[in-house]
Amino acid sequence: MSCRVSIVIPTYNEAGNVAPLIDRIYGTVQDEVHPEDAPQVVVIDDNSPDGTGQLCLSLRRKYPSLKTVIRTDARGLGSAVQRGILESDGDTIVVMDADFSHDCDLIPTLVAAVDSGSTDIAIASRYVPGGKMVASPHLSLGSRALNWFVRTVLGIPIRDLTGGFFAAKRSTLQGLESETVFTGYGDYSFALLYKGFKRGLRMQEYPFEYSPRQDGMTKTKYLRAGLSYGLRAIRLRMGLE
Repeated sequence: MSCRVSIVIPTYNEAGNVAPLIDRIYGTVQDEVHPEDAPQVVVIDDNSPDGTGQLCLSLRRKYPSLKTVIRTDARGLGSAVQRGILESDGDTIVVMDADFSHDCDLIPTLVAAVDSGSTDIAIASRYVPGGKMVASPHLSLGSRALNWFVRTVLGIPIRDLTGGFFAAKRSTLQGLESETVFTGYGDYSFALLYKGFKRGLRMQEYPFEYSPRQDGMTKTKYLRAGLSYGLRAIRLRMGLE
């Protein structure tokens, strides 16, 4: 099935979020992105024990362009995003989380920026004017500190490097070193942006309000993630990957 926009959503134990999110994408986002052409939603599920993958498979009857892949031989956010890109058909690809922390209403803005040619990668940002992160003070401060550290190490003029909510043309993503970029957890996001920056890609941030997840528990182990993200930023800057 050909389409103009594919929205890639990696999932693990998101049964309480994914169905209403898919409903929202098809019910509201479609009207603003390409009304004449339904978007394709691609769910990459890591064999969730709560039945997320099976739930998405059942929604195919309601949304024919919905594609669900249940992985039983792989794990990890970065590799799930890569698989979603490979499985998708759209010329423009959006990557977002399944837990409603990423605002669907920004998708048309990101897609329009990329489709118009004004930028190569359109990034949803919590940390540019107009953006906001709704979280506990220690999580908010920790996220800002981590992004400051990664930005400083990599020397890249992007304020939100770890959000994982962006749009880009398929050809843009295919031009990056996917085997080294799409590894790990959320650190794949700044690895992708750094590789793009080094290649001279144009990147623009668009403000959005990051909200707490709607249902379920976060998978992020914040202290461990902070340490591993910092080490990966250093390896990237040193040219070790």
